[in-house]
Amino acid sequence: MELLMQLAKQYIPNDYEPNIYAMWETSGALEPTGLGKPYSIVMPPPNANGNLHIGHALDMNLKDIMIRYHRMKGDDAIFIPGADHAGFETWVVYERELTKQGKSRFDFSRDQLYSQVWNFVQEKRGNMELQLRALGISASWKHLTFTLDNKVISTVYDTFKKMWDDDLIYRGERIVNYCTKHQTSFADIEVEHKNEKGKLWQIAYPTLDKIGEIIVATTRPETMLGDVAVAVHPDDERYKHLIGTRILLPIIDKEIPIIADEYVDMSYGTGAVKITPAHDPNDFEIAKRHDLPLESIISQAGKMINVPAQFLGLTPEEARARVLEALDALELRRGESNIEHAVGHCYKCGSVIEPMVKEQWFIKMEPLAKPAIDALERGEVTFYPASKSRELISYLKQLKDWNISRQIPWGIPIPAFVNENNPKDWIFDTRTNEQKIVVNNTTYIREEDTFDTWFSSGQWPYVVTDYLGDGELAKYFPTSLMETGMDIMRAWVSRMIMLSLYRTGKLPFKEVYLHGMVNDEHNQKMSKSKGNVINPMELVAEFGSDATRMGIIAGRAPAQHQAFNKGSVIAARNFCNKLWNIARFVEAQIGDNHQIVELEPQTLADHWIIRQLNDAANNVAIRLEQYRFSEASETVYHTIWDDVADWYIESSKTSINRPLLSWVLATSLKIAHPFAPFVTETIWQTLNYTDGILMRETWPTPEKFDPIAAEQFEQLKTLVTEGRWVIAELPGNKKYRLLYGNDSLISDNQDTIKHLMRLESVEHTDQPRGLRLAAANREAWLDIDSETLYQHQENLEVRLAEARQKLSGLQKRLDNPTYIEKAPTHLVEETREQLAEQEKIIARLVSELEVISLK
Repeated sequence: MELLMQLAKQYIPNDYEPNIYAMWETSGALEPTGLGKPYSIVMPPPNANGNLHIGHALDMNLKDIMIRYHRMKGDDAIFIPGADHAGFETWVVYERELTKQGKSRFDFSRDQLYSQVWNFVQEKRGNMELQLRALGISASWKHLTFTLDNKVISTVYDTFKKMWDDDLIYRGERIVNYCTKHQTSFADIEVEHKNEKGKLWQIAYPTLDKIGEIIVATTRPETMLGDVAVAVHPDDERYKHLIGTRILLPIIDKEIPIIADEYVDMSYGTGAVKITPAHDPNDFEIAKRHDLPLESIISQAGKMINVPAQFLGLTPEEARARVLEALDALELRRGESNIEHAVGHCYKCGSVIEPMVKEQWFIKMEPLAKPAIDALERGEVTFYPASKSRELISYLKQLKDWNISRQIPWGIPIPAFVNENNPKDWIFDTRTNEQKIVVNNTTYIREEDTFDTWFSSGQWPYVVTDYLGDGELAKYFPTSLMETGMDIMRAWVSRMIMLSLYRTGKLPFKEVYLHGMVNDEHNQKMSKSKGNVINPMELVAEFGSDATRMGIIAGRAPAQHQAFNKGSVIAARNFCNKLWNIARFVEAQIGDNHQIVELEPQTLADHWIIRQLNDAANNVAIRLEQYRFSEASETVYHTIWDDVADWYIESSKTSINRPLLSWVLATSLKIAHPFAPFVTETIWQTLNYTDGILMRETWPTPEKFDPIAAEQFEQLKTLVTEGRWVIAELPGNKKYRLLYGNDSLISDNQDTIKHLMRLESVEHTDQPRGLRLAAANREAWLDIDSETLYQHQENLEVRLAEARQKLSGLQKRLDNPTYIEKAPTHLVEETREQLAEQEKIIARLVSELEVISLK
């Protein structure tokens, strides 16, 4: 498909990108060919309800680079897209919509809410997919899977049923992490722990005769209203005589026992702790060991219940103040101290998580975790960075049973029904669209909870490939690479490994690459509340998709949170313009009569550029296969900017080799394509000697060249580089003659040297004079008189003093801890680069002064 007749003077990305993507999609180029070795990546499905953020841009870009590279390597590559119903996240967004309407979830039935949210998500989904296209993500859209598609729900239900039959599922009353604002529970992994300043209160619990007392330490005095015991360590000499006795619970005056349990830390607080099993996970376990009752005192709405009248209906925070007042009145407070401790928060609304007892559905994790641990310890999944494998093994070894119940209407309903007359009689049934069903003359009522989203997304690789159903994509499972953020390694990667081994007997992927978070320029986490969020679509609109893609991976290392540097995007935009200008030059030289013939390098520069591009293609391939994305992109950048544009294009102006020139451009486009797909494809479609679609072209293979000739051009480069530098330092602005002695390299390449150094002439001499270009180790002199040479020496000495002064200033700035901590990360990095540049300049100036002093 030819989109243009010729390359315009200027590359304006938005003039071409939409048409290029439409061409890829309508031509079927995004779909797998069915030929070659299967290579697959599944898309961690973005939330269907909203816009992409800068983290998505990095995440999708890294995967797309690998897909494009493997397509060109001849693999049968597929990028399988998805969209996530994002149960809780979507529900939070929709609940805000209800609030704006003056309504709440309790004004509707679950079925009504599900229908409303479905319509809401469908309206939003298209926007996310359009943004992925704008980023150039080459996903096979005909194979897109939505996490509420029938095949997803069917597989999820099959997994649940298998676990039910295998006795891995149970319904139990356990402590769960509960958000009282959104009124739903969370898995442990979803709780966001923050270090906060708090207080440790000491409270006296009187003995039954009210003569003695035991002092407990607590950070939550309001929960003492639900205490069922006080615990001490069995070896604590301070309390051994009290173990087994009973004391009075303050305020309520209820008798509770003093028990011994090895969980208690004798060095924490007073060494005596209150036991509130309905509102603390550790207390819950202690209560189970000692057969203690559960007394809930905080409701799901976050209000005090089952407490004396003066506390009833208060929030825990309000109850805390009133409890402390009551303890003061009873003279039972024994002091307080300031502490810093980790407090669990809801990761969406930020409210404090309330541990509370609820009857929920749980999965036994030990039988699932063990095969995963064994596979990881055998090294069957390769992690980048490698240390993350050990971290995941450690996490799996201490994993607790997984609470998969969520009290929200949006999501995949749990397929379970309870006997209306027997709360212990539960059955599996997938008729979740019905509130009641009759089985064997017994009426069963539907479970109203939905699955934790991680339960369905944990099955993603074998669901989207339809591996269990032996569908058309089944051959792409296991997938080749799981590339995702390290922040969801535990929540998602671990679950995919466990569930895949359980359902398929296979690991879901062979390699895992984990990227870090994209932070703002001060290396702070982006958030709407801080106002530092970067919208990738704004970058695309201003600089183009390719510049955004290349800019965002610049300098990035695996699993490291790193600052975003807009300067990298600008540099990438300039690179795209440079590539465009190279193409315009080549197009003008070749004209309309180009014929593809066997390459015949004629000049030293021809041999050298073949070597450089051969090396570049090989190095980029190696670095991509090692997931060194930034280094691969840097290789492309400098090969095309420095080797092709600055040296070969300039050298070729004295001797045009049209077939080789066309090969240089084509090869440059191929190695740049995975990183900058739009500009490379646009150029490819415009050239009159290229066929087909660049995305479907093969990765460059090595071409023959003369290594001796290539190395001679390298020597010529050294001469020209030194000559350019010296000329730039000479006073005035004039052209000079280059004189040379017995030097065949210079003699044979006079025109090229003259052009590259902008010389008046290149002449042979038997009488050397002027300034020798000593660093090049050749018999070559710039023909300058003694007065100019003297003035040049004075200038170099001034420059050297200035450079040393600037170096000192830069070093002081970097030695200042305040600058390192508070300045934007990219400015600190620029300062380091400036320091390195000044060191190079000083070395060059010293070298040149030494040459003059030897004269």
